[in-house]
Amino acid sequence: LKAGGLLRIEGPYGDFVLQPGDAPIVLLASGTGYAPIAALLKTHGAEMARRGAVLYWGGRQWADLYAVDSVAAWEAQYPGIRLVPVLSEAGPEWTGRRGFVHAAVLEDLPDLSAHEVYACGAPVMVQSAQRDFVQQAHLPAEFFFADAFTSAADKQ
Repeated sequence: LKAGGLLRIEGPYGDFVLQPGDAPIVLLASGTGYAPIAALLKTHGAEMARRGAVLYWGGRQWADLYAVDSVAAWEAQYPGIRLVPVLSEAGPEWTGRRGFVHAAVLEDLPDLSAHEVYACGAPVMVQSAQRDFVQQAHLPAEFFFADAFTSAADKQ
């Protein structure tokens, strides 16, 4: 970029800020979608613990959950926050949850009518979660907040 050159920047979109209230919170992340979730946890950990928050973090393999140690630290600092890791392509040694991360939420919380959901990650996960949570688990649509990752290819 040369001095005086024009630079256009497109910023993130989304309603990804913690809303005021008392509703229990579901945090939903796939892969690197954890980064915005981590920002929420860092900023609002005490409030999320007070309201009760569960983080469902999905990846293909355990290594995809690259910051599990920081989540463990938040769980220790704020006992009202809990992690549920979900792996879609885990090997036979994995004894935890398997499959699609949003499906794990539906299994554990079939009624989301009194919750708020904050989802971040692959667009297909965010879209599937929003659709299924609203249609199947009675989540009010206005209580689903998301930042789906998109690329230039997604916009074409």
